[in-house]
Amino acid sequence: MTRPFFFWLVLVLVFPASSPAASACPKLQEPAVKARLVELEKAVRFHNELYYQHSKPVISDAEYDRLYAELVSLEGCFPKLASFNSPTRQIVGDSTQETLTLRHEPPMLSLTSSVGPDAIEALFARASAQENRITLLVQPKIDGLPVELVYHSGKLVSAATRGDGRMGAEVTRVALQIPGIPQELSGSYPVRVAVRGEIYADRGLMSKAASAKKYATPRHFAAATLKAGDPATDAIAALRLFPFELVDADSLPGLTTDSAALRALEGWGFPIRHELTRPVQTLNEVECEYRRYLAGRDRLEFAADGIVAKVDDLALRRSLGSGARAPFWAAAWKFPSETATTTVRGIRWQTGRTGRRTPVAELVPVTVAGVRVTHVSLQNAQTLQRLGVAAGDRVVIALVGDIIPQIAAVEHSKKESAGNQPDMTVPEADPTACLTDTPGCRDQFLARAAYFTSSRGLDIGGLGPGQLRRLVEAGLVKDLPSLFRLTSEEMAVVPGMGRRSAEQLAAALRRASRPEPWRLLTALGIQGIGPATARRLVGKYPSIERMLSCRQEAAERREALQKVCSFFESREGRALLKGLREAGLL
Repeated sequence: MTRPFFFWLVLVLVFPASSPAASACPKLQEPAVKARLVELEKAVRFHNELYYQHSKPVISDAEYDRLYAELVSLEGCFPKLASFNSPTRQIVGDSTQETLTLRHEPPMLSLTSSVGPDAIEALFARASAQENRITLLVQPKIDGLPVELVYHSGKLVSAATRGDGRMGAEVTRVALQIPGIPQELSGSYPVRVAVRGEIYADRGLMSKAASAKKYATPRHFAAATLKAGDPATDAIAALRLFPFELVDADSLPGLTTDSAALRALEGWGFPIRHELTRPVQTLNEVECEYRRYLAGRDRLEFAADGIVAKVDDLALRRSLGSGARAPFWAAAWKFPSETATTTVRGIRWQTGRTGRRTPVAELVPVTVAGVRVTHVSLQNAQTLQRLGVAAGDRVVIALVGDIIPQIAAVEHSKKESAGNQPDMTVPEADPTACLTDTPGCRDQFLARAAYFTSSRGLDIGGLGPGQLRRLVEAGLVKDLPSLFRLTSEEMAVVPGMGRRSAEQLAAALRRASRPEPWRLLTALGIQGIGPATARRLVGKYPSIERMLSCRQEAAERREALQKVCSFFESREGRALLKGLREAGLL
């Protein structure tokens, strides 16, 4: 019997094939290796930033793992060409916009992971090379925020996020309020105790918190609550701790296994969930645990994106050691993305903040992992051409990073009519189009203004897309500089604003009216100029004015600087530059 298309797709997604280990290094010339290493490093850093710092991934975990694995492989084959600051030698974490104040000793590392059993198989191979019979502990990979809690003489004295792995942001005040985290230890304990665990949101309790709807996932909710200066009481009440490690447990008398360390933590008052920690001896047993958690992931009270397997014997852990980025005694097996199938209604072209046109697939609404999806960005014309998706096609939708919908596969409609073929014609893009609210430009100008005021731009708190649209429709905001000429009196009469919100917004605009040059440059949405590029440019040219005085250098040597100069040399760019000067932003 022939299996239908979607059967095989789901089979591949849920039970991905193991990638065979490379039998030999690629035969490449040194220039080609250098170029590929630079390309891979840039891609891995970019996706690390989107995931950990902005919570906006644009590729799946599997795609990221493939990029990272290729980088590791090439560096292993050509160690002399590996960069000393390669992302493979760094601990990734959510350190952006945090003040990193507390040191972790030893560093809080990431985990080697794979969508498939590869990472677990490698763990078994490493451990089995040193011991004939090994025991691993399997736990769910909870999708929360890693923290370290430090106790002196039994009292909680500090709590810190993982940060960059070596330094974390202090969150002690909030941690002291989270149910289940002991403020004082019980029983007999050492003078200093350091415990690491995952702060997560209980999904049932999170649904009762007033602020929950603002966050895309339980992880985002937990991270925002933990890092907030003054979080709401109902938000804190939804947080819980999953302790997973007693730091330096092997230095304490009588503790030889992680299992014993977890029992010690339980005796000191920590909420240890023994039913979520299973000892296993074989890969088949790990696979059984993986399938059990995968089948029941929707029934868990926390968000989980896989399982973690770690060596139980502490002496073996010490012998296996750790790398710069991850321990060699633990690994993770990630879940595949959840999927759903639906039909494409049509393809439209959407103009974004930089003037770039993006194809968007309009869908018959479908729910994926609790998220209602009505449309999916196809990123660019190349993606549209590769997928060949058109109206009437059946498609599989997956969520990248549990947030962003993406077409995972296409089953083309049998209709052969010309009307069913995708429109591959890319509308011409103008990087300086619609810098003002003029006829035909309303949606694109709103997209530019939303980015300009967002957290990735000037971070003007309280100015959401709805308020921004109302201000534009009221004729109060005609270009970006006009935002800084707004008064609370003008805004208070706009429907849906009110006096108090108008005063708060006016204050936020005043605070944002003296931005750092790199932040202003980023906020303008110049194509190819993101935060990292803007910082580099400002490091050499301290202001936008200084950049524009270096046109000859831009033409000769610096592509990014040339983009900035070209942007401001257009008629629309010159008008924007004049407005920024008059508003005092330069």
